[in-house]
Amino acid sequence: MDAVQWLGIIILGLTLLDVFLTALNYDDAGFLTRAVTSWVWRVIRRVTRKMSRGRRPAVLRQVTGIQLIVTVGMWVGGTILGYAFIYVGMMREQDFLYNGGTDDAFGAIYFSTAQLSTVGTSQVVPDTDVSRIISVLETLTGVVLVFLILTFLLGVYGVISALRGLSAQFYNPGNSVGDPVASLKPYFPGGESRDLDSKLSSIADSFSSYTDGVRLHHSAYYFQSGRDTFSLPYSIRMLSGVVGALRWGLPRSHPVTVEPMLLPLTDQFLKFADYMHPLLGWTSTDVPETRSRGEFRRLIGEDIELHRTDGHRSAPPVESEDPWVARFARVNRKMGELVHLEPLTDLDEAYERYVEWLPFAYRAQQFTDAVGRDLDYQPVYAPGWADVPETTAPGTRKPATGGVRAFFANRFTLIDPGYIRLFGSLRVLIAAVVSVAVVAIGLELAGKAPMPTAIFGGMIAMFAGGVAAQSGARPGLAKFGGMLTLVPVVVAVGLITLVPRERLPSVLAVAALAFVGVLLSRFGPQGAGLGRVLFMTFYFSLLLRLSPDDFWLYALTGLVSVTASVLVQFIPLGHGHVGLVRSGVRAFENSVAHSIDPLVDTVSAARWDPDLRKRMHSGLDQLHHTASFLGGQLTKQDPALHFSAEQQNNLRIRLFDVELATVNLSAAARDATGSGMPIPVRARLAGELEQLQLHIRSYPDLPAWMGDSGDENDAIRPPDDVPDPIDWPLPAQRLHHAVRELRFAVDALHTARPEDLIGSPGDTDGAGSTSAVGAGSAAGEQESSSAPSGGRAPAGTNAGPIRRAVQAALATGLALWIGGSVSETYQYWAALPAFFVLGETDGETFLKGMQRIVGTVAGAAIGFGFAIVVGTDTPVVLPLLALCILASTYFRPVSSVLSALWITAFVALLYDLLGRLDTETIELRVVETVIGAGLALVVAAVVLPTRTRTRLSSDTSQLVRTVQDVTGICLAHLRSGSTGTLDRQELARRELALTTLVQKVEATAVPLRRSSGALDVRGIEGRLTALWALLFYTRHLVSATERLSADENVLTDSQWGAIQDIGEDNFEALLKALAGETPSAVQEDMQATDEYDIPHDSTLSRVLQSLERIDQTVTFMVEEVLPSEGRLSRFTSSFRRV
Repeated sequence: MDAVQWLGIIILGLTLLDVFLTALNYDDAGFLTRAVTSWVWRVIRRVTRKMSRGRRPAVLRQVTGIQLIVTVGMWVGGTILGYAFIYVGMMREQDFLYNGGTDDAFGAIYFSTAQLSTVGTSQVVPDTDVSRIISVLETLTGVVLVFLILTFLLGVYGVISALRGLSAQFYNPGNSVGDPVASLKPYFPGGESRDLDSKLSSIADSFSSYTDGVRLHHSAYYFQSGRDTFSLPYSIRMLSGVVGALRWGLPRSHPVTVEPMLLPLTDQFLKFADYMHPLLGWTSTDVPETRSRGEFRRLIGEDIELHRTDGHRSAPPVESEDPWVARFARVNRKMGELVHLEPLTDLDEAYERYVEWLPFAYRAQQFTDAVGRDLDYQPVYAPGWADVPETTAPGTRKPATGGVRAFFANRFTLIDPGYIRLFGSLRVLIAAVVSVAVVAIGLELAGKAPMPTAIFGGMIAMFAGGVAAQSGARPGLAKFGGMLTLVPVVVAVGLITLVPRERLPSVLAVAALAFVGVLLSRFGPQGAGLGRVLFMTFYFSLLLRLSPDDFWLYALTGLVSVTASVLVQFIPLGHGHVGLVRSGVRAFENSVAHSIDPLVDTVSAARWDPDLRKRMHSGLDQLHHTASFLGGQLTKQDPALHFSAEQQNNLRIRLFDVELATVNLSAAARDATGSGMPIPVRARLAGELEQLQLHIRSYPDLPAWMGDSGDENDAIRPPDDVPDPIDWPLPAQRLHHAVRELRFAVDALHTARPEDLIGSPGDTDGAGSTSAVGAGSAAGEQESSSAPSGGRAPAGTNAGPIRRAVQAALATGLALWIGGSVSETYQYWAALPAFFVLGETDGETFLKGMQRIVGTVAGAAIGFGFAIVVGTDTPVVLPLLALCILASTYFRPVSSVLSALWITAFVALLYDLLGRLDTETIELRVVETVIGAGLALVVAAVVLPTRTRTRLSSDTSQLVRTVQDVTGICLAHLRSGSTGTLDRQELARRELALTTLVQKVEATAVPLRRSSGALDVRGIEGRLTALWALLFYTRHLVSATERLSADENVLTDSQWGAIQDIGEDNFEALLKALAGETPSAVQEDMQATDEYDIPHDSTLSRVLQSLERIDQTVTFMVEEVLPSEGRLSRFTSSFRRV
């Protein structure tokens, strides 16, 4: 036998051995089957984690079927392949006759398949005794294999049936995720046990049947029903809970604790956990320490005090010092209610039960959590939400829509609210087409060649479209302000006819215009647009090599193009500014709901992996983008909106409240992960998140402030009598309150009527109080820059454009000079990326440069591919050119990569249309782009550099100063007591400044967020999270201060002064740390609420809590900003705990 036959024997032997071990051997699944089924489950789990929760159960239900198909396919394929390799060696020795068949590998596989299926074939016939015997053996193997496969399939589905029976053993009132004690209620009518022994016997039989089946057919372990209460994690959690409650939840004198089946059930459960431990490989973490008798007494007493029902607690609930003691007390309390017995009356006897219960409870939790993680158990349950009174529901809800159309409509709403970019791109395309057509027709009538003048007109229309769009948004004759674009066009064309053709003058001219073009950005967006038109017109004129005789022709062409760009703004696309606001609201609400998606998975699965982090950050980025868009639309005065500046400002503040609440919810969800979170709590929290998402998506298309103010459009709010979950861990309680805060904030934005937007922005935390109206408003007081009002503008505000102008001049000049050394024909291509990739910081320049290079390479490939396919067929190329113009303009504001990709494809197609495209042209386009982008990176890093972290610290300092000012205004009002009047006008101005400043910080941090280590403990994401938390608590402080009455403000001026001193000192310490200095001292954390004994549910308590959180966040940020060697030993910030 040769090596091929030995290989066949090995494959066949391993396959048949795996079949035997899997189908017939008890307690030892096949080695190949176990690996394959585990691999299939991991692949499906990875795929389903990225799917929406609505579609996920349908896919999960196919897990067992897919595993069985793959397993059977592996067995059949291994058998066929093993015999085929044996036949290949025999075919070489002429052991077969051929009647149309072949003696190669395919012929061997064909013959092996035919024999295994018992069908046979006449095309290949065995011709020796050995070959006949082996072919007969394969036929017999096929018959036996069929029976073994059927045995395996029946066994697997028998185990699934046993799991169904085990899950059905536990009574589950209310369709929840299950409460072990509540499942015993039918067996304790009137507090007396009835038929409990038979119930425990039935549970033991079902559990034994399942565990024996899993030992024989381990593939059934991965079964997924798609239902929370029909699963292995649910069953073992309920089983362990029932056993623990009956054995140790009642005094030993109670007859229930000595039921005969409790000990066998306990033993069965622990043996199954021991069997699964090597397979799951969980490690024992956070092993609880058994408390002493005295500590147990103290902790039980605290738990009893926490759950007393007489009166109200004066202090907020805190997490138990030992959650295991609290859990033991909760089990005893529930069992006492079940049997009508006062729990924990004999603490000495209870302590003995606690000592026995703790190892079992810990082992059960470790086992349940391990199985839940492995099977990706993500329960969701939201009780009580369906019972919300109908009178609180919105009057008009969105119709239920679905399908492909609804999917794309929602996606486009998120990507391009109001289709503003699409309509803008269409206007640019129309202007370019009209310009090309008018110029071409005019030149044809004049008897001149239309090319390349018509192309020049189309390019000018593209460049002028941005400036014309800014003017087109203005009312009346101001729309013609876009005609100002003609000035840089004429200047650039005039200069190109005067500059000599030599290399050095061209380089100096390009550098000078790059300097002027960037310098114009100091005059705002319109100045920056005019600067880009000036540079691009000169650049494109260089490519055309214009002469002095061409001045009037190209100046007139520029006039036609600019006029077309201005006139096209009058084309009615969309629904005007009101339509943009309406679409912005819809996009913002959709982005809030969309950002909750990964949080449901985070909480229900209690995991925080890179995939969830990426999804969460993507959702928050989309949220900030849509909030910025809607906030920008609300700064424009439009009579069609019927809003005053005061009302628009209050809307922007409510918008900011929702943004802050969403970021706070994300942070709370992240903190609520980990193995210490009980499954029922996770399910409840995930249910609250999912219901909040459904609530937001059920809003009417129009918010109340854009519809009829008389419509009944009240917010859906949770029932007022739902108690706070005091038994939950502290992170779970924080997430619960964060859900409520976001619900109140988004309801306050959507359901506000126009009359509600006059005066104070209103309540932000759902306390239900209404702030007083008065003290003027910030009508028409818009911030003129990103700096906060109040005279604290940062130094060097105008230095940025000058610095970037110098960098642009050097980068473009050097790029043109060095590019000329590579190509004397296409050297101008190097100047374009050198001009456009320069950013505010070196990090932004690096990011834009890399994106430009990637986009150019991809665009060159696409354009060259188009050119190869369509050639120079004008009717086909022209629509492709239009598509490239539309796409490059559409993606320009949001993606440098895609914009560069489409503009490069446009250039390639244009050169192909002109007959000047070849592989060398494409190569030079890429090389010149790399030269220009690379030189921009070098210049940004060497010449007048601005480091991204330095700029981030500067922008953060502006934000922190504004927060300091806001807290100072609030504290000044609080210190004045009943004699002072809160300056709401100044507060509104500074709150609006906060929205602009935080957007500036987010934009500056973009390069750092893409770098390695961004998610580290001291990475940029940690700092941004702290900043959002600081703004969140500041907004709460403002809201609580506005609601606080003079009678409730019981603190004296000296007490408020002490609090203010601590806060001011810590703010100054943070500002010094951001400036690179080491602060001399940091004040200890203020504990104002505890120190002054304020009731935790009062408005004054909310004021003090907000101040505490602000102070804790500030001290945390000081610690994180300072380098390790510069940290102060006095930092005791409790921000990590709170």
